Amino acid sequence: MRYLLMITMFLISCDAPKNNFGYVNIDDEKSRNIVKLFEAVEDEDIGFLKEIFSKDLKFTDPNGTELNKDEFIAGVENIFDMFEDVEFEDSEYSDYDGLAVETTYYSNGQVWTNIWSRFEGKGKYTGNEVSFPFHISYLWEGDKIIEEVQFFSTKVFDAENEAKNNQLK
Repeated sequence: MRYLLMITMFLISCDAPKNNFGYVNIDDEKSRNIVKLFEAVEDEDIGFLKEIFSKDLKFTDPNGTELNKDEFIAGVENIFDMFEDVEFEDSEYSDYDGLAVETTYYSNGQVWTNIWSRFEGKGKYTGNEVSFPFHISYLWEGDKIIEEVQFFSTKVFDAENEAKNNQLK
């Protein structure tokens, strides 16, 4: 009888509601702002980036290097210098038109927006057409991005930067 009671208690506990950890939204203001951010990059408009990123930004590139806002903005301007015709691939989701962006609102108060896409452009120094997948996560504090973490191979940027440096010598 004791084993039956223990098994019953176990089954009830397995069926108990789990803690609510948060919810995901794909059409909220933060998700739309990330789409605007990538539109600004396509247009080589640094103004929106300067506005949406916090002065206390912590940026972590794919190699684990951490930069502040000024260093990050200089890096984006370097991308503008190295590539032309930059575009980002729209989502493959059949019921969603645009970039694959979602914002998760966690019960601990953190809000992270994530994007999955593909960078496409042409190197100004190598002349190479480039295309690679990427994932980036953004942590929000109010209406400002306080942290950005990038996930992708930097080979394309490294090759273009090397060609740029060689040409400027």
